[in-house]
Formats: sequence, C-alpha cells, structure tokens
Amino acid sequence: MGFPSDIILPNNARYYTFLETKKRYNSNYDIVWSFQYKLPDRTSSDNLNFLSNDLYQLGFSTFLTTLSSPLSSLPGQYIGDQDPALLLSGGQITTEADISLVTEDNVFLTTDENVLSGLLMKVAFDSTGLYAASGRDGRTGAELKDVKRESLILRNYNNNVIYNESLSSISTSFSTLSTDTFRTLRFRYVNLGQKLFVDYHESDTTEFTALTTIDMGFRLNDYSNLNDIYCGFAFTTPVSSLNSTLTAQEFYLKNFHIEGYEGSTVLTETITSAEIPMNPISAVSTVSNITARNILPTTNT
Repeated sequence: MGFPSDIILPNNARYYTFLETKKRYNSNYDIVWSFQYKLPDRTSSDNLNFLSNDLYQLGFSTFLTTLSSPLSSLPGQYIGDQDPALLLSGGQITTEADISLVTEDNVFLTTDENVLSGLLMKVAFDSTGLYAASGRDGRTGAELKDVKRESLILRNYNNNVIYNESLSSISTSFSTLSTDTFRTLRFRYVNLGQKLFVDYHESDTTEFTALTTIDMGFRLNDYSNLNDIYCGFAFTTPVSSLNSTLTAQEFYLKNFHIEGYEGSTVLTETITSAEIPMNPISAVSTVSNITARNILPTTNT
C-alpha cells in the first residue's frame, strides 16, 4: 500500500478523505460547518497490546485547507493528514524530478509561513489519542505514554498540536465517541481564525451545547491567499493495529453542511451613530463678601 513504516493497519482497514470543492470560502469571515455521525457501541475481549483494551479503534477529523484535493493523504494515526514530509519540506513542494507541484488553478504549493498552502487547521476525534503523538520527519506532539484515549485534538497550520484533551475531561455527557443515535457536531471558525468553537447536540434535542473553545493563537489577516478555503472530512479504522477485531464495524455520517462567505473581496462598512447630546453649560456668577453668624437659641427659665 506504500504507507510509511509507522502506519500499521490490517488488510480490512477502512479509511477515506473527502473535500467539499464546489464552494470555496473566504476566511476573513466566519466559517461554520456541521455534520451528524453515529457510532454504535460494540464489545471486545481483546487485550493484546496497550491500545487493545479499547472497544474499537477509530478516528475521524474535519479540517480547513487551501488544497482542492488531498495530497498524499495518510490513514492510521494521521487520520487523513497530508504526508508530513511534504508539510515540513519548506518552500515550494516539488517532485523527485524537481518539478514544482501546482493546484488545479496553477497555484504553486508552498509551505511559506506568509502564504498559506495546504492544511489550515484540523480537529480530530480519536479513540486512541494517537493523532496527538509525535511522528516521523520532525512531527511534533505527545509521547506515547501521554496520549489520551477518547480525545479531541487540534493541529494548526504548522501541524503543531495546540489542543489535546480527553472528552471525559471536558464534558460529562459527551465522554465517549460511541453513540447509538445520530449526534450533531458543529464547528465555528471565527474572528479571523482566532478561535474555534466546538458544539454538539444529541438526537433528542435541537439545542447546541458548547463542548470547548480553542484559542488558535494567530490572526488570518496576517496572511494572503485566503479566498479559497475548502472544508473536508477524514475517517480511519483502526488507527494503529494489525488486530482486525479492533476495527469499528459501523460508522455513519450524514448532513455535512458548510456556511461562509464566498468571494475574494473583503467587504467593509462604516457605521455611524447619532451625535451624543450635550447639556449646555449655564453661566455662574460668583458672589463674595458673604458672612454668617451663629445665633444661639434662648432658654426660658
């Protein structure tokens, strides 16, 4: 299959990545997207290694990218990431024949810090927590002993982990990925990319509950090439194992929906308000030479 040596999956592993390429969004504006998923619980008596005492191994992620199609998308613990060697190469991405790679619109693929190209941000839900682990080619992250099962993990445009928390530590009602009914997840990428809000609701309600708020640590107005943002999704099961019994048997996904501003211009509007009324100052005359004296009350005897 041509995977790197650290991706260990059985022959019946399932994995895919897709992008919504019909619409491209301007990230100077808020981007909001949501989907529904269902992961019925299952039982397993396997206990073959340090990861096998989970009932299953599964990871799914959603992301924003400037690429109109995935490039070297890797399954397993990368949950659909591009090949880290490409992400960390710096400058223009080239082939072995030293030919620069371009997008469908003939835009060079680069990893220059001032021109975003490729992954903008990616948030993953991982039953093993391995998406947060460090990897080959200098990929930063946690050591294996520090990964958190049933976790929510976010990597930024530099592929650095900026959020890694177990679901049970951030929610009492959403403490595991398994759900026998459809759960809705909503992501709000707001304030020029400064924050990501993650919300959810169960099938028996339409009211969203805040799961977490993540500070992204930068502002997108410092970068160019921001009018062609695509939204995508990736899935893999198992995450890292030759044990096929850890594969999640059923995973359902539906109603992938995105909202945002389409266009290359940034619209501005000057907002004016009525003048603040001011009370006129009345003239005051100064009076001088005024004296006062105390008059003692008289006492009748």
